Amino acid sequence: MADQLSLLEMMEKPRLDALFKPDQIFESDDGDFVCRLTEDTRFDRKSGRVDANGLAVCLSAFGNGPAAEGGVVAVGIEKDGRVTGCASLSEGKLQEIETAGRDQCPDGRFQTRRIEVQNENGEADFLILIRMYYVESRLVSLTNDTAYCRQGDKCRRLTDTEKQEIRISKGERSFELEASTLEYPKDFREQDIANFVSRIRRSREVSDNVPNEQILQSLRLGRVVNDTFVPNNVCVWMFATDTQQVFPGCYVHFLRYNGTEARSGNQYNVVKDRMIEGTILDIIKETASVLDANLREFTEFKNGKFFSVAEYPRDAWYEALVNAICHRSYHARNTPVFVRMFDDHLEVESPGAFMPSVTAENLFHKPRNPFLMFVLREYGEVRCISEGTARIFREMDEAHLPEPTFRGTETSVTVTFHNEVANRTNSLDTEAYRVLGEALSFSLDGDEKKIVNYVIENGRINVSDALRILSTTYWHTAKAKLQRLTDRNILDFHSTKHRDPNAYYSMRRTNGE
Repeated sequence: MADQLSLLEMMEKPRLDALFKPDQIFESDDGDFVCRLTEDTRFDRKSGRVDANGLAVCLSAFGNGPAAEGGVVAVGIEKDGRVTGCASLSEGKLQEIETAGRDQCPDGRFQTRRIEVQNENGEADFLILIRMYYVESRLVSLTNDTAYCRQGDKCRRLTDTEKQEIRISKGERSFELEASTLEYPKDFREQDIANFVSRIRRSREVSDNVPNEQILQSLRLGRVVNDTFVPNNVCVWMFATDTQQVFPGCYVHFLRYNGTEARSGNQYNVVKDRMIEGTILDIIKETASVLDANLREFTEFKNGKFFSVAEYPRDAWYEALVNAICHRSYHARNTPVFVRMFDDHLEVESPGAFMPSVTAENLFHKPRNPFLMFVLREYGEVRCISEGTARIFREMDEAHLPEPTFRGTETSVTVTFHNEVANRTNSLDTEAYRVLGEALSFSLDGDEKKIVNYVIENGRINVSDALRILSTTYWHTAKAKLQRLTDRNILDFHSTKHRDPNAYYSMRRTNGE
């Protein structure tokens, strides 16, 4: 007999109808199936009494996403699920429904068809299915300038800021190329611009007779208007003397946490907190330096030799950092990039949702700021060959570390790297290796290496800490392992009294330290 699913398993198991795509719903001839569907991001129910404006709202919402597959509206089903159908409607009302509100939402794209059903009275009837498509190239708004998105089973009105963000992400508005209010050259780093122009002259063999401003214009860093160079936002991000004057959120907020999760209040566990500002190149280079200084290096013993192993492969986290800074939403002027470092993972969070059609599952190359990307390419920071994310996965795989995870919300994208700090039985923190020396490092077993790594990272350890990181569940076993390291002059024991609850162990330092 087949195993019966528990209630919890049934709750976690996705509904079969939730697996159907909008095209499959629209093309189905199974009226009972359509009537069983519940409202969600790709399906909506409307009564036959719906007016043109109500359909126009749906046309806008499905046209704007965030799902790039659009959706289906079934007209003839009440909100409570009763099937009232459309057969009783007048010809004029049917025509109004089948135009789907296009007079109020002219940019929407749709098609309609009728499907036979049996209404709540047991009579033959029909529904009108309206397939509403996602519009890739522009914001889909109503004639009164309102616009909507699909959020869960509702159509939500967009704010003006959200409308501009969608216009930018769909390429309808080039935020990068909009003129800046800063004055050129007074508000810009003239030497940095001169160095950049010299780089372009050399790489592209540009004559010295070509003015600097014309070269900047050719790289889309601004426009020459009436013999005056007008810088744009890309020029501000790259060369402004005070980038944060125009974009307060143009910085990286680095946070180093003690532990594996962020805490607040009296358990607040941030041990390092830095704001890294400047031009984009400044931010990339300084943040990389901060990460280099805070990430650990381990010395691993394999095949009779010791060699260094990075906590995370540098190419992987550097690529994620550059991507976050290059492809973030700068329209979110006040929001920074966050880099959060924990004992067991590293997060890089970038303002702005995934670009249209991009998801955490497909991750194809679709830059939000292509002109900024082209300028960064001149500095070797990006390659513009659509392989950055693939390189992140490849580097983590070659380092035998877990696959990075990507998570998107309506306002941000976060990539998370996981290390193996909890499972390092064959490697030592390189600082510990330097302190102990090769002979003593070689003599440690797996549990002892875990203990030493924990002490190097956290400064101290007690028996309760050791129980959390070791395989044993016995207090006396953990205590014995700590005592053995103390007896071997690797750890120092600190206590002020017998049965001291505040007792702890630390690394023993040499007299010269």
